[in-house]
Order: sequence, then structure tokens, then C-alpha cells
Amino acid sequence: MKEGFPFVDVNQERHTPYAGYEGLVNLAEDISKSIRFFSQESKVRRGPQKIGDFPGQRCQELKIKEPGGGPEKSRIFQGRDAVINPLKHSQSIGAVMALQGIDRALPVIHGAQGCAFLAKVLVTKHFREPVALASTKLFTEDVVMGSEERLSSVIEGIVEKQRPGLIAILTSGLSEVRGDDVAGSIKDLRCRIMDAPCSIVHVSTPDYDGGIEDGYAKTVEALLDTIVPGQREQNRKVTGQVNLLVGSHLTPADFTELREIVEAFGLRPIILPDLAALDGSRQGFSSLASGGTGLSEISLMGLSEYTIAIGVSMESPARKLRERFGIEYTILEGISGLRGTDTLMDTLSALSGRALPARYERQRRVLIDAMRDAHFYYGGKRFCTALEPDLSVQFSRVVEEMGAVVELAVVPNHSASLQRISAKEVRVGDLFSIDGGFDLLISNSHGEITAERLGIPLYEMGFPVYRTIGYPAKSTIGYRGTLQLIMEMANLLMEVH
Repeated sequence: MKEGFPFVDVNQERHTPYAGYEGLVNLAEDISKSIRFFSQESKVRRGPQKIGDFPGQRCQELKIKEPGGGPEKSRIFQGRDAVINPLKHSQSIGAVMALQGIDRALPVIHGAQGCAFLAKVLVTKHFREPVALASTKLFTEDVVMGSEERLSSVIEGIVEKQRPGLIAILTSGLSEVRGDDVAGSIKDLRCRIMDAPCSIVHVSTPDYDGGIEDGYAKTVEALLDTIVPGQREQNRKVTGQVNLLVGSHLTPADFTELREIVEAFGLRPIILPDLAALDGSRQGFSSLASGGTGLSEISLMGLSEYTIAIGVSMESPARKLRERFGIEYTILEGISGLRGTDTLMDTLSALSGRALPARYERQRRVLIDAMRDAHFYYGGKRFCTALEPDLSVQFSRVVEEMGAVVELAVVPNHSASLQRISAKEVRVGDLFSIDGGFDLLISNSHGEITAERLGIPLYEMGFPVYRTIGYPAKSTIGYRGTLQLIMEMANLLMEVH
């Protein structure tokens, strides 16, 4: 019955009446929704895949996907200047998140103590794990007399007591406005701690500009700058090694799922950063980040054959790798949903020369069956999302595939991703700016008050999520992650229905 044919549920346990004139209207609406869903599904049916020889021909055939084109452009509006119930978070939080995925790294926020305190509280509440973070704790006299000396003394103390492999100095709005010579301080510090095996990088993360994705992407770029090219590196590539530059919108469980998918094709991934260890699997205590990508692995990224960037925000780091090492790249705007996951699988199949593994063929069939089962509850429903730009793009594609509509997508700041969101309207604003008639709100835990005001359910995603237990351990990508997403949302919609 469900093999590609539109259908409606006419059994006695249904909740929609089909009797009488009103029932005929309901039946016509359900038939229309089912036809619309199945016509959408037919666009993503897979045909036989042609695979070339690895690696020369296939790497040339893979085209670099630049932002632009794709879905019809949404209307984009700038919100008011005043912010009420903000959706936006500072760049430094994004940088801190990225550095949790680097083994033996320690981010140091160069600013007032409150800047680091707020970041640590939010990141800890979200992951429910200890977070590696230090601060220079600037006071009034430091700002007036000069904070470079304070920065140097804090870094020297960290190197002596904690022995990190990497220190990332994150300049806050306070130190940026004051105009501290951080580059000069780092140069002086390197001379003082020459004997210590510790790299120092600087990431500009002022609170008054950008958001989580910006700070996260800047940190990834700074980490790539630590790679020192070898003499024959340009001509020598490691067969089967690929770089994965993963955006901030994935959960720790997503990192594990992504690695397993890539390795199933016989490829060796270097994931930057790798937040998989924040799923609760770490053991012992350390004031440094542990379990992520090591600096030794990062140094090998220039030898990879290809780079896959997950999220539009990762385009700049991918471009840097291409400029420095001649490594071509592909941008995958989302790896959730049927289309997004198919694109990921096709890319890996082309790179490896292998067909889609049987287990993922099965997962795909299960997902399609679940989509057909759940499409009754999505058809014609109006969604509102309040998420970071990359997650908005990825999630809006899932909603579109299910036959629902994102009426309004609210994002915290401007981004190259905005034109890629599948929504009728995209608004740069806050949670208070959300108004209208919707069936479901998708946002972080701060969206609870907004959902209550609108009288609709809240499906928690994004950052921070602390009202739902287990979010870091939940996968949202691939066929299995998409299956979990659509089932959970269908249950919410079914309760309302």
C-alpha cells in the first residue's frame, strides 16, 4: 500500500471524521496532503549510482557546492534594534564550544570574570559535562593601567600548572574595545615558554558582533593556521583520508554517527573539531578538554585528499585549506533529512569508490516508511523555528520533505545561510519578535515562554537545551537521526491533533 502511492487512513480508530459534508471536505484535504507529500517524495528517489575509479577521476568529478541557488529565496527582514528575550549568544561561546573538541586544549577568555562565567554556565548546562575554560578576570585597574601584563601572567601560570597542548586566547568586547595588543603579547609569551610544548592561538570574539557560528568558525580557522606545511606535502596525499569540518549545529552523538558513516565507506576521517566525547563517555578529571581531535591529527589535514564542510558557516575554513594545500572541498548545507543524507552518502560513495553499505540501504527504507506513516500529521502544518542559521537551513529541509511549511524562521544574526533557509519569511530578531498562528515552535530551551505565549508545543533543538534530558546523546543526522526527529515531532503534533 505504501510503495509510492498516496493513501489516507480510513480505519475506525482515526480522529478525523469523513462522514457528511464536513467529512468530505476533510477527506479531500487529506487526499490532497497525501498527494502533495508523495509528489515531493518522488523527487528524491534514488537511481543506480555510477562510481568512478578512486581517487583521481572522482575527486575531479565532485563539484564544489557554493552557497547560492537551491530553494526559492525567502523574504528576509531585520528585526527591531531593541532586543527582548534574546536568541543571540556571543562569539566567545561558539569558540569555547569548538575548543571542547580539541584534545588538551584550554580556551582563555581575555575579559571580565562575568564573561567567562556566563559562557561556562550555558555550555555546562547544555552538555551536562565539565567544560574547560579559564579567564584573565580583568578588573578596573587592569583596564585602566593595561591588561597585557595580566594576560601574560595568567597564560604563564596555566602553562606551568596545567601543561595544555593548546591555549586559545579569546578576546572579549572589553579587551577588543580597549585595543589590547594581543598579537604582541603572544609573541612575547612564545619566547618565554619556548621549552613548553604548547601552541598559542588568538581568536577575536567580541560580544558586540556576530554569534555562536562566527566564533566557532573563526576558531576552526585559527586551528588550521597551526598546520606547518612539509617540504613535499603538496604532492603527497594520504589515500582515503578526508577532512570533515563540522559546524556548531551538530550534537555530540551526531559526531559519532558521522564518523561511523564515513568509516563505513572505508575512508579515514579527520574531524575538526570533534565533540563526540561530550556525550558523557569521558572518564577521569581534567581541567583541559579531553577526547577530541589531537594537534598531531590536525597537522595531517594538509595531506588529505578531500574536505567536506558540514554547514555553510564552515566554508571559510574549507577555503583556507584549499588555498594553503590545494585540497578541494564540498559544502553540505545539511546532513539530515532524506535529501541531505542522500547527498552525504553519494559524496562518500564517490570519494571511496564503494556502493552504499547495506545497513544504510535498510535505514533509508525504514526512514521512508516512517515518513509515509507520519505524513498525515505534518501535511499543511505551520512551523516556526528560532535557531542558529546553519541549523535553520538543515531543519527547514526536513520539515519541507514532510509536507509542512516553515512560516517563520527567526535567526539571531545575519549569515550567508539565510538565503538557504526553506521558509516563507526569515527574520533576524529575538524570541519576543515571534508572533502569528503556528502549530509547533522549534527552538532552544529559552523558547519555553514564547511557546506558552503562543499556546503551542515546543520542540527543543539548538543551543542551549537543558530542559530535555539526553540531548547531547541524541542523533539528529543521517537516516537514523532523521527518523528520530520526525517521530518525536509527529508525536507532538498528534497530541495537539
